[in-house]
Amino acid sequence: MSVDMEKVMNLAGPIPFTNIGNPKVVVENFCSNDIAIVNTNKTTNISHGTHAHNSYEFDICRAPMPSTTIDNKVHDKPSNSLFAINPIQEHGLMAAIEGFSLCGIHVDKCMVQQVADAIYGSPNIVFFNDSFIVTHDINLLVNLFLEELRYKQVGHEFLVENLSLLLVGNFIRHIKHNLPAKPHNKPNVLKESIKKAIDYMNENYAAGVSCTELAQLIRMDKYSFIRIFKKQTNETPYEYLIELKIEKAKKMLRSNKYTITEISMACGFSSHSHFTSTFKKRTGLSPTGYRLNL
Repeated sequence: MSVDMEKVMNLAGPIPFTNIGNPKVVVENFCSNDIAIVNTNKTTNISHGTHAHNSYEFDICRAPMPSTTIDNKVHDKPSNSLFAINPIQEHGLMAAIEGFSLCGIHVDKCMVQQVADAIYGSPNIVFFNDSFIVTHDINLLVNLFLEELRYKQVGHEFLVENLSLLLVGNFIRHIKHNLPAKPHNKPNVLKESIKKAIDYMNENYAAGVSCTELAQLIRMDKYSFIRIFKKQTNETPYEYLIELKIEKAKKMLRSNKYTITEISMACGFSSHSHFTSTFKKRTGLSPTGYRLNL
């Protein structure tokens, strides 16, 4: 069993449990950088009253959950239902519950908005508070996420990152929200985002630019960014950046004003030898050979 209430509270805020004195008995929780999953059990007592937090919350009810209030509206959530709560949305119980089985999934606001932006071309997603039946896919993804964090086998960080994206994507698909089902402007939005990334690469190629940095710049997850970038340019971001550096180097070689070492440094290569080997691989000539053949 894993319990780190500090990590949970960083995403979820104050936890409305009345008997949290021994958290290992009351709850089981697992946390990545962006998601905290909290499982309650028959020993958990949830207090009445409302609270709010900055994260998106997705709740899976393992048993009926009566008299749930969200923004002063009362909902009765049936067993095996899924519902969402938006950031800063007041919610809670009208009466305390003892021994209630609930799976609460708290997701960092920025992550949900990045996935919404990648799918719909807009980060401004607001979920309705209706109840939906939990699908087999969502249950499977939650269980896989928990298994990876429970056993922490080799490569679990990579798998957790990707499972997080799949889980949030499935929530967005399954739970009703305000964004249009068929965003007609999505291709244009994606094209503009990739152009923004390319412009940034042109301005910062010498300083070293990572895929993570570029993805964050345009509010997209790294793997979606790489896929969309390649679809639009026929090159990965890394390939594009190397080609950009080679073209800058060719221009400097043609000017005859700089040494090979100066050019390698100005174009952001890690060393003279790295520049020479990369240049020759791309052009068939060494930098010196290229200059001599001008």
